[in-house]
Amino acid sequence: MQNQRVFLKEWVHPVYLHVFLPAACVETMRVSLSALISEETHVQVFVCLPCFNEAKNISKLLPEIHSTFMFLSQPDVSELQSLGIEGYQILAVNDGSTDNTEELLKEYAKTYPLTVISHKYNQGLAETYRTLISTLKKHARHYDIAVFMDADNTHPPQVIKDLVKAASTRAEVVVASRYKGGTEIGVPLKRRILSKVVNWLIRTLCGISILDCTSGYRAYRLEVLKRLPPLESKGFEVTAEILIKTSEHKPPYKIDEIPLTLHYDRKKGSSKIHLGQTIKAYAKLLWKHGKIDLTPFEKRVANNINRRPDN
Repeated sequence: MQNQRVFLKEWVHPVYLHVFLPAACVETMRVSLSALISEETHVQVFVCLPCFNEAKNISKLLPEIHSTFMFLSQPDVSELQSLGIEGYQILAVNDGSTDNTEELLKEYAKTYPLTVISHKYNQGLAETYRTLISTLKKHARHYDIAVFMDADNTHPPQVIKDLVKAASTRAEVVVASRYKGGTEIGVPLKRRILSKVVNWLIRTLCGISILDCTSGYRAYRLEVLKRLPPLESKGFEVTAEILIKTSEHKPPYKIDEIPLTLHYDRKKGSSKIHLGQTIKAYAKLLWKHGKIDLTPFEKRVANNINRRPDN
């Protein structure tokens, strides 16, 4: 039975079903198969936290994450239990913090199902994501679910339930979105403008329909991360790179959004983002993955050069 479930999860994909069935039937089968597979394989949820100098935030965040999953120990069957969610693990990467983030994480690991991985020095968000994804590839099953979220209290843990539910039933990737039924509180004007512009460029140049392409609060079915090509980002653009590469997968994954109220006002400590470096990094990412054909322009430039008298 286990092998049959693995076969269903790996190979019964809507793209293949479209060859034989109408679209409405395919969507019905997607939901039914997802529920069946989740229910019978006892899905684990991995909550992934990149941490750099978050000592002032994790003391509030970790208990709230734990409270979100308290329903699993209750005798009544909750909606998520009916989908086969059997438990959760927290994976936290301490990215060379200079405060007592590492000590606090290890202390909480005595109480909560928390695994702490430490970088000796700060390597940046992208490298932290690579560490988390590498760990998931080694230890999580292809039908488990990973939820990535910031560790600075801007992402409310209560949204985890909705992310997991959506990832279990209707999409392989689910984004908690500020721009589809959500909002943001306390975000500085420069950050809001940068986010709006970058998201518009990603949608326009890369052909992605998701409104919030830069949100780091997401749920992935592990099959997506296990097949993810190597990441090339060095900074905060890594979340956009993951979404772009996910959208480029053949056959395509279904990507969906749920509302998010981002609480920047709850964040304690200084921002880690450097606007200048981040803008350059996004520009490099869009230049590489943008789908606008620049060949005609390049040919015109080359022809003009060749027509010069000195050539």
